[in-house]
Formats: sequence, C-alpha cells, structure tokens
Amino acid sequence: MATLVLAAAGSALGSALGGTVLGLSGAVIGRAIGATIGRAIDQRLLGAGGDPVEVGRIDRVRLMGAGEGAPLPLVWGRVRLGGQVIWASDYTERQTRQGGSGKGTPQPATVEFSYSVSLAIALGEGAILNVGRVWADGVEIDPARFGMRVYPGSETQLPDPAIAADKGTDAAPAYRGTAYVVFEDLPLAEFGNRVPQFSFEVMREAQGALADTVAPFARSIRAVAMIPGTGEYALGTTPVRYATGLAAGRTANVNTPSGQTDFSQSLAQLRKEMPQAGSVSLVVSWFGGDLRCGSCKVQPKVEQNDVEGQGMAWRAGGIGRSAAAMVPRVDGASVYGGTPSDQSVVEAIRAVRAGGQEVMFYPFVLMDQLADNVLPDPWSNAASQPAFPWRGRITLSVAPGRPGSPDRSVLAATEVQAFFGQAQRAHFSVSGGQVVYSGPAQDWGLRRFILHYAQLCALAGGVDAFCIGSELRGLTAIRGAADSFPAVAALQVLAADVRAILGPSVKITYAADWSEYAGLSADGNRYFQLDPLWADSNIDFIGIDNYLPLSDWREGEVQADDAYGSGYALDYLAANVAGGEWFDWYYDSPEAEAAQRRVQISDDQDEPWVWRTKDLRGWWSNPHHERIGGVRSTVSTSWVPASKPIRFTEYGCPAVDRGANQPNLFVDPKSSESALPRASRSGRDDLAQMQYYRATGLFWRDGANNPLSPIYGLPMVDMDRAHAWAWDARPFPVFPARSDLWGDGANYARGHWLNGRVTSQPVAAVVAEIAARAGLDAIDVSKLYGLVRGYAVHDGSGRSALQPLMLATGFDALEREGMLMFRSRGARIARTVDAGDLVASDDGDFDLTRSNDSDSAGRLRVGYIEAEADYAARVAGAALPDHDGSAVLDQEAPLVLLAGEAAAISERWLAETRVARDGLRLGLPPSMTGLGTGDVLGFGGQRWRIDRLERGDAVMVEAVRVEPGVYDPPQTRAETSAVPVFTAPVQVFAQFLDLPLMTGAEDPRAPHIAVIADPWPGRVAVWVADGEDDFALNSVIAAASVIGTTETPLAAARPALWDRGAPLRIAVEGGPLGGVAPLSVLNGANLAAIGDGSPDNWELFQFAQATLVGVNRWEVSLRLRGQCGTDGLMPAVWPVGSRIVLLNRSVRQIALAAEARGLARTWRIGSALRGYSDRDVVEQVLAFSGIGLRPYPVAHLRVAAAGNDRLLSWTRRTRIDGDSWLSPEVPLGEDREAYRIRILSGPETLRTIEVAVPFWTYPAALRALDGPNVTVLVAQLSDRFGAGPERQITVA
Repeated sequence: MATLVLAAAGSALGSALGGTVLGLSGAVIGRAIGATIGRAIDQRLLGAGGDPVEVGRIDRVRLMGAGEGAPLPLVWGRVRLGGQVIWASDYTERQTRQGGSGKGTPQPATVEFSYSVSLAIALGEGAILNVGRVWADGVEIDPARFGMRVYPGSETQLPDPAIAADKGTDAAPAYRGTAYVVFEDLPLAEFGNRVPQFSFEVMREAQGALADTVAPFARSIRAVAMIPGTGEYALGTTPVRYATGLAAGRTANVNTPSGQTDFSQSLAQLRKEMPQAGSVSLVVSWFGGDLRCGSCKVQPKVEQNDVEGQGMAWRAGGIGRSAAAMVPRVDGASVYGGTPSDQSVVEAIRAVRAGGQEVMFYPFVLMDQLADNVLPDPWSNAASQPAFPWRGRITLSVAPGRPGSPDRSVLAATEVQAFFGQAQRAHFSVSGGQVVYSGPAQDWGLRRFILHYAQLCALAGGVDAFCIGSELRGLTAIRGAADSFPAVAALQVLAADVRAILGPSVKITYAADWSEYAGLSADGNRYFQLDPLWADSNIDFIGIDNYLPLSDWREGEVQADDAYGSGYALDYLAANVAGGEWFDWYYDSPEAEAAQRRVQISDDQDEPWVWRTKDLRGWWSNPHHERIGGVRSTVSTSWVPASKPIRFTEYGCPAVDRGANQPNLFVDPKSSESALPRASRSGRDDLAQMQYYRATGLFWRDGANNPLSPIYGLPMVDMDRAHAWAWDARPFPVFPARSDLWGDGANYARGHWLNGRVTSQPVAAVVAEIAARAGLDAIDVSKLYGLVRGYAVHDGSGRSALQPLMLATGFDALEREGMLMFRSRGARIARTVDAGDLVASDDGDFDLTRSNDSDSAGRLRVGYIEAEADYAARVAGAALPDHDGSAVLDQEAPLVLLAGEAAAISERWLAETRVARDGLRLGLPPSMTGLGTGDVLGFGGQRWRIDRLERGDAVMVEAVRVEPGVYDPPQTRAETSAVPVFTAPVQVFAQFLDLPLMTGAEDPRAPHIAVIADPWPGRVAVWVADGEDDFALNSVIAAASVIGTTETPLAAARPALWDRGAPLRIAVEGGPLGGVAPLSVLNGANLAAIGDGSPDNWELFQFAQATLVGVNRWEVSLRLRGQCGTDGLMPAVWPVGSRIVLLNRSVRQIALAAEARGLARTWRIGSALRGYSDRDVVEQVLAFSGIGLRPYPVAHLRVAAAGNDRLLSWTRRTRIDGDSWLSPEVPLGEDREAYRIRILSGPETLRTIEVAVPFWTYPAALRALDGPNVTVLVAQLSDRFGAGPERQITVA
C-alpha cells in the first residue's frame, strides 16, 4: 500500500538491522517496494512494481523463552513482551514444619516444601525508559513484592549483584545495551513451584543521532499538573479503606496490583515515563456553589459522611467528616470526589519532593452547581445558573456591563470582600500534626482556603511554589469606586500573608487566565488591572494558564492556512505560538470566524502588543501605559519591564480533532462549559495533542524567541516549570478504564490527560531511528505526521521494520535530490496537466486502466494489539458497501492501536484499494521538473498519485487514482478499553479465642483463631516471634470463618435450658448462618462464641433457629447458653457490639508449646503468599492462659443451717469426658480434687480457705467474726491453671 522508493537508498533500507543486504537495484527512479496490504490485493493498484516483504506478526502468546541466539526486540512506545531468560540460578529448597509438639496433647507434624530461584530476563535492546506492568501466567502482579530489579540497558550499567555472586565479580556480564530484569530468590509457591511465564510492559523512546533531530514529545514537557484535585484520599500514600464491617468494605485508594496507593503508583509512572519532569503542580480543590461572589462559599466537601476511612480519618479546612458538606449527587453518585484530606495532601507533597521533584501548590475552586438550580445567573436574566460552570465566571451579583450591576461602586468592593472573607493568619495554628482554624466557623471565604493550605504546606515541610488563586478572571475584572480593582488589592494582601507563613524561599504567584493576565478592556478603557499584583514584592513570577490557540485549521484544501499543508505541521503550529490568532489577527463575529475573515490587530499609538494577548514578549519587555477613554497615560504602571519570569502554571491541548484551534476547551457532558474546538469533527486525536506540545517546546526553547532578562539573567519564559495539564493521580490504565470507580473516565479519550499518551513516539522519530540503523544519514521526515503507541521489531531488515508503519500511518518513502524523504500520504494536487501537456507515445497520449473487481477484497479484517488495556490481540474489520460476502482478506498490523484506529486503518485500506483500481500511464516533457514519486497529478478531473517515473526522451509516469477523503485524519471514536477488575488485598480480621475444651480432642493449652477477609486471599498464615524479628510460620488457615457483631443485647439465661428470649440480631461476615433441628443442637451443632473481643472472655452457646432479616443480618433464637463451662463467665447482658464467632471447622487451633503459655508473643496474620513482612499483615502481641485447662465452675452451690453453723455444698463438674450418661460419676479431670473458698464483706476478702471435698462447714465462731451477709465464692482448683470461675452465694 505505502511505497518505499529505492535508488541509492534501496539497498541500505534492505539491510537487516543487524545483518544481510537485500541488494536491490536502484536503476529505476521511484520503484515501489513492499507496497501492499496483502498478496491477495493486486499490487498494481497500490504501488507499481514492488513485492511485499515479510514483516513481523502479532505475538499472541508472548512466551518467555531461553533460546541461545534468539533475537532481542527493538521497541518504540509502549508494548508487552515475553523476554528471554539469560541467567538462572539453581533452585533453592526450603522446608517448613508445622505441629509436632512433643509435650501435652500430641499434634501431627507436617512438613511443607517450597522452592525459589533467581533469574535474569532480557527484554530488548536498550536503553528503555523503564518497565511498567508485569504479568505472571497472564495475571498482573506487583513486581516490587518479588524484588524485581530493572536494568534499562545503558552503556554504563553494572552487573547485577546476584549474577555477580553466582558467576564471580570479574566474570559476571553487565549486559550493557540490553534491557533486562532480575528476580532474586523468586518464591515459586504461588506459581505451583515452577517458574511462571512472565511478560512485561516495556517503554522506550526513539534514539540515535537522527532520531534526536526530531522534536520530542515527552521530553518537551518538564513539569506537569497533578489532577483531578478531588478524591478524599486520592493524594495519599497511606492505603485507606472504607470499612462497613469487621472485614467488609471497599478500598479508597488502592486499585492496582502494584500494592501501592493510586497516587504512589501514578507518581511512579510519571517518573518512569517522564523522567525529565522536574516539577509537579499539586491541584487541590474546594468547592464553590454560586457565581455571585458575595454569595459564594468556598469550602471543602466529602463524598459521604457515613463511613470514616480506616488508616486516615478525613479532615480538611479545620473540620472533620461529620461537619463537612457533601458533594452534590446525581443518580446516587457524587458528581466529584471529595476534597483530599489534609494528611493525604501532606503525604503527596512529601512524596513528590522526596523523589527530587519540585512542588507547586495549586488551590483550585471547583464549581458544583447542578443543573436546574434556583440561583439567579449574574450574566443573564436566567433564573438558574449554568451547571458546573468555570470559576472564571464568578462575578458580582449582576455582572459588569449589565443593567443594575454594582460594578464601579462601593458595593462592588463589598461583594468582593465577602468572597474573600475575614480569615486572618492568626486564626490558623498547628496542633497535633493538624492545621487548626479558630476563626468564624461559617467564614468560607477564599482567604480561609488559601491560608489553610499555606499552613498545611509549611506543616508538610514546605513547597517550592504556591499559587494564591487561579483563573478568577471575573473577579479581577470587577471595578470598585474610582476604577479601583478590589479583588486585585485583596490578592496582594493574601500574597503578603502567604509570604509570612511560607517564608522567603517559596515562589508565590497568582495563576491568571490567558485572557486575563495582560489587561482588561472595558467601557472604552484599557487597564493593566493585574500590574499592581505582578509588581508586588511578594509575587515572584507571572503565572499564566496558557491555552492560547496554535492553529485555525479547517475542513478542505481551500482555507486561510492552506499553505502549510497540514494542521499537524510543526512549522505551522510553532508559527502560531507568537503569531496568528490573538497576535496578528482576531475574529470580530461568529460569521467572520466561520468564513475565516480575519481582522488585523493594529494600534494607532504604535503599541500593538497592548492588544495582542499572545505577545508575551511585548507585554513583558515594555512599560505599561493604560488607555483611559482612548488616551494613553503618560505615567506607566508599577510593572518593571523584564523584571520577573513567566511560568505557564497550566498549558496543554485536548486529544481531540483540531484541539490546537482552541486548547482551552474540553468535553465533559455534565458541565455547561463542555465544548469542542472550532471546526472539530469531534473524534479523538492524540496526534493533535502531541504536535501541540512538540511545537510549543520547539518555539520557547529557541533562544531567539525567549530572550534573557537583563535583570535576573534567565529566559523570559521558564519552560522547565511550565506545567502541562494534566497528569492524573489515578494510575493508567485503571483510569480511565474503570468507569465503575470513577465517573469521568469517558472524558479521557478526548481530554487533556497525558497519562498513557506520553510514551507514544512521533512516527518521524521511529522512522529516523530505523533509517539510521539501516545506514542512512540523509533523510527528511519534516512532512511525516503520525504517532506510534507501541511497536516492536524482533528481527529483519529496515524495510520490513518500516512496512507496518507505512501501512498503518500511511506514508511514502521518496528519493529527492539524494535524500530519502518520508512523507505522509495525501491527495493534494502538486500539478495539474491536461492533454496538451502530454508527450505522445506509440501507444497514444495516455492510457487509463481499471483492474478487475475480482482482484480486490470487499471485506478486510485487521489484527492488531489493543492499546490502553492488557495488550490483547484484537481484530477490527471493514467492508465496502457493495460487498457480497466473498473475498475476505485477513491482514495484521503488528502495532499497539486503539480499536477505533484499527477500524480506521481497515477502512482506509479498503477505500484506497477500491479507488486505486484505476491506473494511469502518460508521458510528460522533460521540462516538467519538480515532480516525483508520491506527488499527485491533476488530470482529467481526477487525482493521480505517481508511483513510478522512468526518465528518457520523455518522463513516463505510472499513477493510480486517489481521493482526498481517504487520507483525512481518522475520527477515532472516544472509547475506553476494558481492564480486568482488580480487588485490592486487604488486612484480614483475625480473632483469637482461648476456649475451653469442646470435643476433648483439642490441645487444652492452644488458642483458636478465626479469620475473615473480603476478598479472601486464598490461604492465611499465622506467624509468631518472641519479639519483633525472626518470625516463624505457625499455622495456615485455608477457609474463612463466620464472624459477626451483635446489634441487639443478649441478656443472661440459665444454662442447660432452652433460652427462648428475644432473638439476637447479628451482622454477619464471612458466610451465612443456618438453623438446625433442636436434636442436632443437643448433639453439638451450631456452637458459637460470644464475647468482648479479648482472647479469653467468651461464652459458648448454641442456637437452633437462624433467620435472615436483612443484608447479612441474621436473628438467632432458641439457644442453649453457657456451654462447656462458660456459664460462669456469662454477664448480666452481652451489650450491642459484642463479637460472635461461629465455631465451625474453619476455626482452628494454632500451635502453642507448653512453655509458651502465658508468655506475650508477637503474632502476625496475613496472606500466606505475601509473607509476614507485607504491609497488610495484622500484628497482635498476646499471651494465652490455656483456657482448655481451666476448671468449670461448680454447680448447685447451696447453704443450709447445721445448728449454729452453716453447711455449704456444691457439685463438682469436669472439663473432660463429662457428657456421657453411662458413667456413674464424672471423671475428676484434674490431678486432685480441690476447691478455693473466699469470704468477702463487700469488696474486702476476709479469708480464703482450700478444701478437698465438695462441701464446707462455716462455723458459727467464724461467722460471728465475719459479720452478717457475707458473700461466699467457690471455685474448683487446677494445679496447672489455678482457680476456675467462681460461684457465689450470700450467707446471712
């Protein structure tokens, strides 16, 4: 399909990237090679005379190999690879012993074998940017958990320590030039004790001398804005969970298998993909709810106020969750995330700076009015304000210029003051690691917002820059009495207060909108209203949110900017950075805009820069004289020319068709501000965004365009701190794919986001590297437009590496004057000829041909690799309207593509083959120079692309017909790919229970453990250590238990009788409850424990009836209480909130040696696969008494008169074999029979007596000494445990 022109370049491009020469002849100018999308399509229609070359195919399996001499892939963009094992150690075997206690009740011993191995896996030629996601056996894993080390393939990398230890320091290879990873001591248990099939997401930029001449994408961006500015814990580095039960709940900020919080993972991705990004603008939002500044509160809000976050309680603005207003909801869902908690903001600041990046703090007012509100619109007569408007529309109660507006009055200043509020620096302090506010509680003005975060930034250890506000264009345009600007004056005061908090080292600014920074035109006057702020000593640089347009591209070939040839042309876009709209000209009406009828900008006082919003240099380098009533003031403002640098506090472009026409616009259906750029056809267009950044970087990094200041000695525009909008704190590709988590994911496709896009490479850079590797040093890629999301070449020639790119992006390779030119295809006519221009031949003036339809395919299926997901192999298809179902062609595009891109490619290929059925051969005179292969001729009312030229007495041309529409940029649908749903691992909930013997087969010393988790991690391990180190595996739990929390009280009841009291309601987790027949209860079924959550305070009971009364809510009734001797511990009431554990088989005993009873030890419980050092393990320091050794309480304690004495008697009970009806007497169960009697008078113990029989006579003499109404307590004794629970009786 695409043509590659030979000549001298033919053999060079035929050279293998590392080997043989193709050896093609260059005798024919413009001979096409490899120009086909499949042998089934007639090559004559796609490029005369060429044969296709074999190219790489889609790797659907991605098997990790270990073959000697296997080629290493060369990667551009972002791809998924299997890799090649280049080193492996011997296997290491480990044995883990459980049980086998030699003392007390014998326990069976088990030995588990586990294995590990170390290995190195080569990924490809270096140097790569980094490795992103990693999969093992197709499942994404956390590489940090397995200690993966990445070597990017630099020429200076050193041998890995593990390889050096195995091979010897001198013999260990460093594998320089090869990117590889190392797993050291990789545990294999979770992979079935085998090495899994790994695959890796590899990112690499185009490199080399030729590629370096191509303007970069990612490396043109040196700073980013971190959005969205909302999400209660979106900025946290601490995992937070909203718990709705003991184990039930949902994660707040961990949504990837990386094991990191979303922010931590996104920040890591930023550093991997944009290592040159040295500054991060941290966006944090409070919410405004009214466009009338005097009525607008700016306050932090939460998504919900029912459940607090575990691990980090929400607090912001000096208030907690319960005091905060809620973000509005639509259809039950919050329209935005809540304000980030203060602690999460502190964590984010520290995390960014810890990585060596600067932080610019960027407070953001986010308007949250819903549609159909009842707030009067200050900009119109509407009774309702627009939904989710821009903060720049905040204005007076009636906007300036409208009848009744208080603009230019004292009332205007009063309304502005109400917006700023009365908060003072003295109202803020730090206590307990929190910012505390002591001012008026209902003062939610801008000052409280800004001063709170100034204090918080100081608490975090400082920031590098701080914005005191942004894009408050409507406010700064408000005039008070005598044409004062009260909002500007208030910002000056605010800047001074922030300076006092943050100190002299922090750079302070206001982030002005691009339409605001330079001045204000109102009522025939031209003001430089922000100059007092810009000149203020507390303002360090001019902050501009720069979304000025870089293009005015329209549909069709006839338009004002047609000379540039393409809206993607870098020279066109760069020329409009300081040119074009808002510099040279403007539109004075919608009609003029539609017709491109431009009005030139001029000034009768020879200061056109006053009106040129784009003329940063003119504004920056000149004194400013206001024009009042059209008269230029003789006195300049306080602005000192060239005194302070300019920083773009925001700049960027949406990834939408013709986004550079109006980069400030965005698509968000819920917002009234949602709009497409001028003349946009609405499709997704990542190339438009890429070209915007490349052109902007090209222009401002050219010293000729960015002069040095004679005052501070640095460039006018500080591009190292120009913050590209935007990088999301939610990691890619989970955002945008997980629409179930975030409601704005659908906006990503056509939005300003850079996540997932910055690794894309300009196709020009990729072609340049391929050409350089093939030995070429003279190429031209200036007219080559396109991007490569991901592409890997495993072997082959330069030609075979180029062909998939040529087919997918649609470009030709042409030889012109000794240089190989790569040029995007189009149908723009280079020259029109008619019959009079032709040179006649023996066959006539010209020859028109049309191929047989049977040679063409009517339907095409294109295989590709899916982008923005897990790189699955997908198929897109297209069919011509007259396709009859036959002649279906399957073809592969071995690139990473969006589904819409793949569909557009298949449609273009089909359309081009259909149009190219028509061929033309004609002769032109030698004098008609300048034409070459790839150019388009106009002839006979049609367009013909020249595929071949033969020079002789005449220039013989072979061409095929083309149509302009075929080469229009594809309108990719705004879709998102799907990724597997990941449920974050969570802490288990572990309940230790030191219980009595229940069956008699238990170890009487050892406690039980019940564990629940949501989700259940598969196997849960219990580790133990005597201190904080040297943990050893104790037990493994295979199944979750059933644990609950009571929601009604449970009063005491007599043991051994049915408790027919009120049902006990329980919130249950881990599984359901179930009723059984009463006889089953008597046979031991449905045994449960109720307690206060401590290890040893449990009553055992059984129940016959269990009724589901709500979601995970059960009521149990018909109970048997105080089982297994726990009646002695039964309180008067078990209160609401008591713990319930169903004692089924999932509750198991852990191992506890006899000598460990009573000793405090450290227990860790967590996922068996993740190990005891995992951050989610639960740690408890506990000692266990061995309740299985505890004697039961005595029964039937009575007192009877025996003369003047009193006879106390009771019945002995046993903890061992006491349930048999056949025994005449229950066995003793202890080494000896003994009881302790205590006599109390009130709280005072009067005497303690030990007896060996189940009765005691209380002599009258002792009674006389002890006094009346004493309490007698009796407990059975155990030599190994001590006293059991006491029974008591009052003796009068």
